[in-house]
Amino acid sequence: MAGLNDLLNEGGSLKTPGLDDALGGSSNKDLMAEARMVLSGNWGMAVLGYVLYCILVMSFSVFLFSSVLFVSILGAASGTSPEIAVGAMQFFAQIVELLVSGAIVVGFMGFFLGIARDAEARLELLFVGFRRFWKSFGTYFFYSLFVFLWSLLFIIPGIIATFRYAMVFFIIADDEDCGALEALGRSKEMMKGNKWKFFCLNWRFFWWGLLCMIIPIGMLWLVPYMQTSFAKFYEDVK
Repeated sequence: MAGLNDLLNEGGSLKTPGLDDALGGSSNKDLMAEARMVLSGNWGMAVLGYVLYCILVMSFSVFLFSSVLFVSILGAASGTSPEIAVGAMQFFAQIVELLVSGAIVVGFMGFFLGIARDAEARLELLFVGFRRFWKSFGTYFFYSLFVFLWSLLFIIPGIIATFRYAMVFFIIADDEDCGALEALGRSKEMMKGNKWKFFCLNWRFFWWGLLCMIIPIGMLWLVPYMQTSFAKFYEDVK
């Protein structure tokens, strides 16, 4: 793990902080405490926001699956090769998924950033990504491309890339004037010396995640807690 620590801290101190230590700003323990505090009066809305996000994701998935199924049935009825019809529809579905995924993710981050910053859950923030549709799409596209290219080198460079660009969707949700590549650059700067700290913050939720695999309903509270903590991290390093 020490090797990963050194890589995660590229461009910053090679100090190995504990889970509660910080290279600068608030410690992870403090950020989580702040997240719990702002969630104290917003748990219901935070859970509702997460549920609506899941419904939004599933709605697109059901729509795309239904479209593929409908086209395959229509193609078979008209005598068209089912493989060609399904292949074309699957390609179309992947394009649609690529187009909307960025807007959905930006809205998800924006919703919890609103809670972290204002201690107020506003459901309309779930759709902020659609109001910045092309920037959200561009950010998602380049984020996925860069992580994929780094992953080609090996697993660890890919993991490092996910931490390097971990703040991009918060940045787009927060700054309507920021472009996709600028957001990637800003995230890279923010995470210099902070990648290990963010890794440790993620690790703090690992065991809770395992518990939620046994009791899945716990995800309704774990995910809002995680995302609000991540939003607090963004506020701390920006």
